[in-house]
Amino acid sequence: MDTHTSISLVDNYKKKFGAFFTPFSWAKKIVAKHFFKEWLKGATIFDPTAGDGIFIECFVSLAQENGIALDQEKLSRLYGIELNPKYIEGFFERIKSKYSIGFPKTNFIQGDILFQEKEIRADFLVGNPPWVNFTDLDENYKEKIKHLFLEFGLVKNQKDLLLGNARTDIATLILAKVLHSNLKENGKAIFFLPLSIFQNDGANQEFRNYRVKGIHFCVEDIMDFNGNKIFEDILGRYGVAQFHRNKKQIFPIKYHILKNGQWHTHKAKPLFNLTDPLTVFDNGELESRLDNFQKIVLPKNCQPRQGINTCGANDIFFFHSFKLVAEDKVELKNKLGDKIVINTKHIFPLTVSSTLTAKKPKPEKVILIPHFENGKPLALSTLKEEESLYNYLCRYKTQLQKRKGVLINTWINKGFWWALMGVGGYNFLPYKIMWKAFGDNVFSPKLLQPDKDFGSWQGNQSLNAYIGTQSLDEAKDILNKLKNPLIQDYLSSLRMQGTCNWAQPGRMKKLMEFV
Repeated sequence: MDTHTSISLVDNYKKKFGAFFTPFSWAKKIVAKHFFKEWLKGATIFDPTAGDGIFIECFVSLAQENGIALDQEKLSRLYGIELNPKYIEGFFERIKSKYSIGFPKTNFIQGDILFQEKEIRADFLVGNPPWVNFTDLDENYKEKIKHLFLEFGLVKNQKDLLLGNARTDIATLILAKVLHSNLKENGKAIFFLPLSIFQNDGANQEFRNYRVKGIHFCVEDIMDFNGNKIFEDILGRYGVAQFHRNKKQIFPIKYHILKNGQWHTHKAKPLFNLTDPLTVFDNGELESRLDNFQKIVLPKNCQPRQGINTCGANDIFFFHSFKLVAEDKVELKNKLGDKIVINTKHIFPLTVSSTLTAKKPKPEKVILIPHFENGKPLALSTLKEEESLYNYLCRYKTQLQKRKGVLINTWINKGFWWALMGVGGYNFLPYKIMWKAFGDNVFSPKLLQPDKDFGSWQGNQSLNAYIGTQSLDEAKDILNKLKNPLIQDYLSSLRMQGTCNWAQPGRMKKLMEFV
């Protein structure tokens, strides 16, 4: 196999299975601090997703540095399992050439930790499980493991994996499995992990029951690298978490944040329910204020919503060039170069980055919404009555039919291939209190009143969230409630600044009570 082919296969494996290896220096720090002395005293150590065996190598390296003889008895208490045989071959070659020892062949084996006939049970677990969402896994592997998410209590039913919980991380599945099946009673485990497991809404929520198949476990300590570059290929937020088996979860826990090369210790706990994301605070005054937060009371119909989702067809439904050519007609041009003239009742102003900062925002883009005001897609007969609109959509029929996603395919399979997601009667309400839900760090809701030419403003997919209302007075009242400074404190305490989960509707609903 030539070098380029080998690199290509490794990159493909990383992409399919989320295999990103721990830097030796950091692995060694963890082993030296938490496991090395215990191992010397006779403890067994197991890395269930061992990759190229970096954690096992750390024990060998530390032993030689400290002049400790490496007999077979000590080595026999180090275990690893890895899916990719190439990494295993590399491990044995590296240990032999670098340290002049022969590692026991039966202790570092090829296999999938999720499917083991004979389980290894150790005093301590250490490692770096794969970081990849279920939805991004290889299709064949998805089918193979999806029942395990149900078996280990990470979803309530398999449909969840097709809907919101498709973003559940495979790391949570591996964690649940190894804490249950591979860790001895009262054993401890330390793993490098994506912090979304603890701080995102929805997808990993069931893991935060801190119980698997009747066995309690707890997270005792989290180290947050705070954006410092530890892994070369990872852009998301990550850290190190310490677990204890057969121990009930108690909050708050210690939460360490790396700032300017120093670790600063804070506390963390879920604010409302056990399974909520962790809020992080550094003083009792902030904790007290958050604890005493009074939920915002809103009418039941004033739920936070996400913007409209085209399911990958922005260039078809978004228009950057538009002008009125008659009282009820608008001429549109999309990025693909197509021009059409259609009825203004299907066209609405779309928020852009400047919309929420301008004093009197004007539409810079508009969106086509081929839906009735109750949110249902236009009937085919209605569509055909408007020849220009119908011909335009037919031009892109094949492309629209190929869109992926369980929910959009429900409409497509019913024949409504022109449908959008995130459309309901709430879209057509005249007044919107809107905010940036994605990538921001300051919560700044803004009241948007209808545009004189194109009506009510529409949020742009997950970038925006909003509450819609029929009454201007009600809209002003809601805006005033959303200006409570504790909302900013709460969102900042979740440490999701600048991410896609900054102020999404699910997160905001936790601050609200609907009557």
